[in-house]
Amino acid sequence: MRKETRKQLLHILAQEQALTTQEIADSISLSRSATSLYLNELLEESEIEKSGTKPVYWSINKMEQTEGGDVFTQYIGSNGSAKKALEKCKAAVLYPPLGLPLLLHGASGVGKSFLAHLIFEYLQEKKCAGAQKFLVFNCADYANNPELLSSILFGHTKGAFTGAEKEKTGLLAQADNGVLFLDEIHRLSNENQEKLFQFMDSGQFRPVGEEAESIHSNVRLLFATTEAPEEVLLPTFYRRISVVIELPTFHERPIFERIELVKYLFQREAKRIKKSIVIANDIFSDLITQELPGNIGSLSNQVRMACADALRLKPNSQTLLIGRDTETTIQIGYPPIPQSSVEERLFLVKKVTPILESDDFIKLKEQLQEFDSKYLTNAVTVINDSLSTTIISSVQGQNHILFDNEKMTLEAIEIVCRLLQIIKGDIPLKILRAKSHLLSKQYPRTLLLATNLTKNVAAEIQSFVTFFLGVMLIGKVSEDIRYQALLVAHGNSTASSIQAVANKMCGEYVFDAINMPLSSSARDIITKVSDWLTERDTSEGVIMLVDMGSLTHLYKSLKPQILGELLVINNLTTSYALEVGQQLINGNLFYEIAKTAEREFITNVQYFEGFAVEKNVILASISGRDIAKKIKMICEKYFNPDIKLIVLNYSELIKTLERAYTEEDYLKETAVILTTSYLDNKTPVPSINLIDVLDEGAENQLNRQLKNLIHPNSIPLLMNEFIHFFSKEGLSEKLEFLNPDVIIRQVEDVVGKCEKRFGLQLNAKMKFNLMMHLALMVERTILGAEDYPVPENINVLKINDKPFYQNAQTIFYTLEQFYKIKISNWELYIVYEILIG
Repeated sequence: MRKETRKQLLHILAQEQALTTQEIADSISLSRSATSLYLNELLEESEIEKSGTKPVYWSINKMEQTEGGDVFTQYIGSNGSAKKALEKCKAAVLYPPLGLPLLLHGASGVGKSFLAHLIFEYLQEKKCAGAQKFLVFNCADYANNPELLSSILFGHTKGAFTGAEKEKTGLLAQADNGVLFLDEIHRLSNENQEKLFQFMDSGQFRPVGEEAESIHSNVRLLFATTEAPEEVLLPTFYRRISVVIELPTFHERPIFERIELVKYLFQREAKRIKKSIVIANDIFSDLITQELPGNIGSLSNQVRMACADALRLKPNSQTLLIGRDTETTIQIGYPPIPQSSVEERLFLVKKVTPILESDDFIKLKEQLQEFDSKYLTNAVTVINDSLSTTIISSVQGQNHILFDNEKMTLEAIEIVCRLLQIIKGDIPLKILRAKSHLLSKQYPRTLLLATNLTKNVAAEIQSFVTFFLGVMLIGKVSEDIRYQALLVAHGNSTASSIQAVANKMCGEYVFDAINMPLSSSARDIITKVSDWLTERDTSEGVIMLVDMGSLTHLYKSLKPQILGELLVINNLTTSYALEVGQQLINGNLFYEIAKTAEREFITNVQYFEGFAVEKNVILASISGRDIAKKIKMICEKYFNPDIKLIVLNYSELIKTLERAYTEEDYLKETAVILTTSYLDNKTPVPSINLIDVLDEGAENQLNRQLKNLIHPNSIPLLMNEFIHFFSKEGLSEKLEFLNPDVIIRQVEDVVGKCEKRFGLQLNAKMKFNLMMHLALMVERTILGAEDYPVPENINVLKINDKPFYQNAQTIFYTLEQFYKIKISNWELYIVYEILIG
C-alpha cells in the first residue's frame, strides 16, 4: 500500500466514528475492491478495527490509539482499580516546574517499570519541560559497592579515587532536562540517600572528588521499591518524596483486570509469532487465579513458555493449542479480533443503570430480559469469555447435583454472565446486599436456590451472580413451599443423589442435602445441620429425613434453633423423599405431613405439636399468596418486632381454622387473623377484613383489635399504606395503559393538596374513592373522553369558603403538565361533587 493511501485512509477514519467500505471508497475515489484490500491490510496490522456484518463498519483501533493523548489508557485497570493511582501520577508529574518526586511501591513484577515508562510518555505527549530523555538505573546492581554507585549517580573527577583515571559524568548530569528512574531505591546507602535528597532540595550536586563547584541539573525523579519505604528509607529522604503510588499484586487485582492481563499477554505472543492461540479454559482459569511471587513478570514467563511448548509440538500449525480440553477454550485471534470499545460498554452501562434501580423484581426480570435481547445477545459472547465459561460450568454442575435440570437455569445464567461482562461488578457490595435482603423477603426459596447454585463461584463476584440469578429464576421456583426440607445421610453422595432424583421427579427445588462421612457421629451431624439452619428461615417449620442417629437426641439438640415446627423422620429413602416432596408441593399443612409419615412410613417419627410457639398474626388473601405477602411487607413496618407474621394460602387458613375449632389451644399464640374477604371464623381468635379499613370508624376498630401489637400512632400510617395498596391493586385491573405505581403516587399527592387547600379531613373510604376516580379520570382525558356541559357556574363554587375552580386549576397543574393534558371543567365539577360528599 502506498504511504499516501495509508495516510489518507487513517485520516478519514480518524474523523468519523465508523464508515462502511463503500463510504470510504467514495471518499478516496478508489474502487470498492481495492479499498477493501487496503482496509484488510490495515486490519492485519491492528491499525483499524471492524464491526458488524452486513454492512461491515471500519474505525480506528482504539486498543492502539490512546484516547485524548493519554497513554495511561494502556495501563490495564486505568478505569478500574488503578484509576485513583494514575490520577495521582498525573497530578504529581504536571506540578510545576519539574513535577513532584514520585515513588512507585509494590512487589516484584507488579509493573513499576512499565508505569514509569508510561509516565515519561505522558510527559512527552503533554510536551512538558524536562522530558527530553528517559534514563533507568537499578540501585541493586551496585548495592554492595556504595562508592561506585555514588560515582554512577553523581559522577566523579579525575583522581577522585583509585582507578579514576578520567572524569566521569554521572546519571544526574546525563538526565538534565529528562527523567531519571531509580529502581530498588532502598538499596541506596544512607550517605547516597543524603546526597540525593540534597539534590532534590537544591537542584545541585557535586561529583565525587569535587570540593568547590556544584553542578546544576533539571531532573524529574521517579523512584521504585519493593520494600515498605517508611522502614527502609532515611526519614529525611522519605519526607521529600511527595507522592507514593501503591501498586497491588496480581492476585489482589479485580478478577476482570486479571483476565484482561492474561489476555493481553497471550495477544502479545500471538502478535510475536503471528499465529492464533487457543487456550483450554482450565489452563486460562488457573493463570487468572494463581498467586505468583513474581506477579505479572512470572505470569508473562508462564504464558511465553506455554506458547513455546505448543509451538515446539506443532511448529507448522496456524493455530497453537494450549491444553487438552478442546470443549471449553479461549481463542486469541491473529490478526486481532476487534473488541468492544470502552464507549460501547459505557453506552450499555448507561442504558442498564436505570433498570437496576428497580425493587420490583418481576419488572426487573422482564426489563433485564428485554435489555439482553435488544443489546447484549448479539454484542456480548459467553463462549469466548473465561469467566462466563467458568461460572456457567460451576452453576450447571451444581444444578446437576441439586435437581438435574440444566435447561431450567441455562438461559438465566447466560443472561447474568452477559450482564456481568458489561457492569464488571461495579455495583457496590452494600447495594447488592440490600437488594438481596429485599429479594429474600419476597422470593426466599428462589434466592436460596440461586445461593446453592453459585456456592462455587469466585467470592468477589458471587454476590452479583447470586442476586441476578435469583432475579432471573423468579417464576421457576415455587414460593408456596412453606417448610424447609433436608436430607441427611452417610456416604459421599447418598443424600445428594436422592436429592437430585426427588427434586427432579417433583419438578421443584424442594430438598437440600448433607452428605456425611461414614465415621460421623450424631454430634457431627448436629453441627452440620445447625450450620444449614442458620442460613434459612425456619419460622414456618423444618422437615428432616435422616438415615441414622438417635431421633430424640437430634430433636432436642436442634429444636431450640428452629422457630417453627420440627419433623424428623428416621429413614431416608427415595420413595419417602418423593412422598414428603409431593405433600410439600400440594401445600399440605405440617400437621398433615407429620400424621401421614406416622401412619404410612415404616419408621420412627419425632414431631413437635402446635401451630406456632410464639405470638403471631396470620395473614391470608382469597386473591392469592402474593397479595398476602405484600400485605405482610406493609405490616412488618408497623407491627411490634416480637410478633411473628405468618402467611397462609387461603385454603390453608380454612384448614387451620377447622382444626383450631376442634382442637383447643391450637391457635393459642395467634393474636389476630388479617384477610381481604369475609371469613367464617368460629374460633376465639379475632379476624379483620382489611377491606373494611375503607369504612368509617375503621381506625377505632383497628386500635381495639391490634392493641399491644402495634403502636396507636402507627395505625393511621398503616391505614394509608393499605389504601395505597388496595388502590393500586384495583387500578391494575381497570387501567389500560397508565402505570399504576406512578399514577397512584401522583393522585395521592393531589388528594393531599385538596385536603390542605380546602381544609378537609377525608375519611379512608373517601380517599380511596377519590384516588380511584382521579386515576381513571386522567386516563379518560388522555384517551379523549367526551366532554359535558357543567350544570352550574363553576367559577362561583366554593368549599369551606375557598374558591374551588381557581384552587383546582393550581392543584391539577402538575398532573396536566406531566401527561400533556387539559382536564375539562366537567371532570373538575365531578371532583367538586365528590369532595363535598
